[in-house]
Amino acid sequence: MMLVACLTRRLNDGVDYATFRNAWIPDEVIPGDPRTRVLSAVNLADPQELCTLAIIEDADPAEIPAWMARIAPVEARRHDRIKHLTGDPTVNAVYRVVAEDDLSQPITA
Repeated sequence: MMLVACLTRRLNDGVDYATFRNAWIPDEVIPGDPRTRVLSAVNLADPQELCTLAIIEDADPAEIPAWMARIAPVEARRHDRIKHLTGDPTVNAVYRVVAEDDLSQPITA
């Protein structure tokens, strides 16, 4: 099953995306981290708003606690580096993908 982890947050006043990204980049790669593709985006209408999507393919939701425990030390260090750069997340959830569509092609129900 495919999952998508979604996190949205706002950069604090005076913080640009480049500064945030330098602090956000993990300082360690964890073998087996299921987040093999992560998209980061800024809102076109409000570049202080960030959205991060981690695409997690072939996932079993029952395994989430185990991989969260494995990546917890790296995530804690990242959080310490970025906590003064952003506000609290407005969205922080994991979703099960139920459809994937190419809107340039006809779609059948």
